[in-house]
Amino acid sequence: MKRLAAWAIACSVLVMPNAAIAAEWKKVTENSVKDTFFIDTSSIQRTGNTVTYWEYREFPEPNNPFLENTIEEALHGVVIRWSADCNSKTQRLRRVNAFGKDRKLIQRFDYGDTGTLVQPRQGSSGYEVLQYACAQPAT
Repeated sequence: MKRLAAWAIACSVLVMPNAAIAAEWKKVTENSVKDTFFIDTSSIQRTGNTVTYWEYREFPEPNNPFLENTIEEALHGVVIRWSADCNSKTQRLRRVNAFGKDRKLIQRFDYGDTGTLVQPRQGSSGYEVLQYACAQPAT
């Protein structure tokens, strides 16, 4: 847990525009292949039915197919910026920071308004994270 906390602090500096803002990572779920899903509770911003948030996924085994882009190093974690519609349960990929096994930043991908629009399958880990974000009160 100490290792996760240390990584979360380092990660917040890498991904947040204001380095003074500390991430507050909460484990939401773990899937059958032991991928772990976290949400930065301090990043959740909800206005009406729209929510934006940072998600961290940690992969015990390399998961390069997760990315839309090709990278040379083995992918063991991603920090993802999502925007989502809580009514339709759709989310748009805004930004991805890709990490290696040693949690070293490999590459950043900024998709902005052109990121992939997805609808996580009900019951999936991604859906659980989206549900958590949507359950938070409007700011």
